[in-house]
Amino acid sequence: MNMPFVLVCLLIIAALVYSAVQWTRRINERIAELDAERERNPLDPFSALMELYRLQGEQKRGRKGR
Repeated sequence: MNMPFVLVCLLIIAALVYSAVQWTRRINERIAELDAERERNPLDPFSALMELYRLQGEQKRGRKGR
């Protein structure tokens, strides 16, 4: 077997695994921040619905202008 090739592949795999772990950790931290923020400021369902309608209207107007 070609040992240098195997070692290089193992190093690449280790780097990818490390990157995935770091990425997952950052995502989990961000989710925890968003959950904490949501607990402090509960979402009003009616204002959230109005925001969705506003965004949908802006998106439709943006498409017609093209």
